[in-house]
Amino acid sequence: MEHFFSLLRFSLSITDSFDEKLSDKEWLEIFKAAHSQALVGVIFCGVQKLKKELAPPFTLMMQWAAEAEKIHGLNKLFYAESQRLTDLFTANGRKSVILKGQANSRLYPDKFCRQPGDIDIYVEGGKESVIYLIDKLGMLPKDLPEGAFNAYHHVHLPENEKGVSVEVHFRPSSGFYNSIYNNRLQNYLDENLKDIIFTEEGFNVPDMKFALLMQLAHLQRHFLMEGVGLRQVTDYYFLLKKASKEDREYVSGLLSKLNIKRFTKALMWILNKIFLLEKDFMLCEMSEKQGKKVMEEIIVGGNFGWWSKTPNPTAWRRFYERRRRSWKMFTFNPLEMWPHEMGYWKCFFKNMPKRIRYRTLSLETIKKDENH
Repeated sequence: MEHFFSLLRFSLSITDSFDEKLSDKEWLEIFKAAHSQALVGVIFCGVQKLKKELAPPFTLMMQWAAEAEKIHGLNKLFYAESQRLTDLFTANGRKSVILKGQANSRLYPDKFCRQPGDIDIYVEGGKESVIYLIDKLGMLPKDLPEGAFNAYHHVHLPENEKGVSVEVHFRPSSGFYNSIYNNRLQNYLDENLKDIIFTEEGFNVPDMKFALLMQLAHLQRHFLMEGVGLRQVTDYYFLLKKASKEDREYVSGLLSKLNIKRFTKALMWILNKIFLLEKDFMLCEMSEKQGKKVMEEIIVGGNFGWWSKTPNPTAWRRFYERRRRSWKMFTFNPLEMWPHEMGYWKCFFKNMPKRIRYRTLSLETIKKDENH
C-alpha cells in the first residue's frame, strides 16, 4: 500500500511529486485499492498530473478517467440537491445544515473529486415535527417498510428521481451506545450547532467544532460496528487542517469526557503515517499500537468494511460475523461495546417468539417478504 499512500498524498497536494515507475500489475492494484476505499476520483487528480512515462496503461487510464468524470458529475448534482433541500426547508421556516459529505468535499483541493454517497441534512424541530414536515412536503413514500421511523437520529429516504439518497436528521448524530457519553456528546453538538455558516455553494454547514466532534464520533462508531475507510479519514485530515487552534483545543479537551481518546490516538497515528499530519494539528498524542489495529481494519475492510464482508450471507453467517466483530471490538472500547451488546441481546430475546413462529434466526428476511 505504500505506493498507494504516496500517490494519495500527491493527489491531495500534500507532497509535490510522485516519481515511481510502476508496473501494469501495480497500477491495477492501486486502482482496486482506490475502489475499495472510495477514492477513485481523488486518486485520479494525481494520476492526471503525472508525467507521460509514469502514467498508468492507456486502457486503465481511460476507464479511470470515465469513472472520475462520473464522480465529478455526481458532485455537481449533490451540490445542487443540497442547495435545493436547503431552500425548501428555509421556505418552510426551518433551519437546516448539510453534514459530512458535501460539507467535507468543499475542503478538498478539487471539490468535485470526492466520491459522494448520500446527502445528510439536519433539520431543526425534533423527530415528530421533522417527520411531519417531510411527509407534508411529499418526501415520504407511502410504502415505507416497518420500523422506518425507529432510527435514533434520522429518516433514510429512498433514492429520488435524480438517483440521490437523502438522510434527514432530526438529531445531529447517531452518537454513542453508552448513554452517559452519548448525552454529553449530544449536548456539546447542540451547543455548537447554533453557529452555522452559509457557503457559496448555497447551503449551510456547521462550524468546525461541531464538524470535528461529530465526525470523530461517527468514525469511531463505524469502526466499532462495521468498519471505516480512508475516504472518511481523508475528510478528517482536511477538517483538522482547516480548523483553528481554538477549535482543535476545544475538541481535544472533550476526548476523555466522551470516552473517545483511545480511538483518537489511533486516528492521529494514521493521519501522521498516511497524510504526514504535523503534531501541531493533532487533537492528542499518537498511539502506534492502536493505530496499527485500526489501520489493518481500514486496509482489509475498505469503505465501511464492505470489502471484507461475505457476499449474500446466510442468516447464520450474518449473525456470526456481526457477533464476531462485536466481540473483537470489545477490548478496544469496552465501555461502548458493553451497552451495545446488552441492547442487542435484549432485542434478540424480545423478538424470540416471532423467530420461533417463523422458524428463522433473522427477522430481516421476514420484513423483506412482508413488504413485497
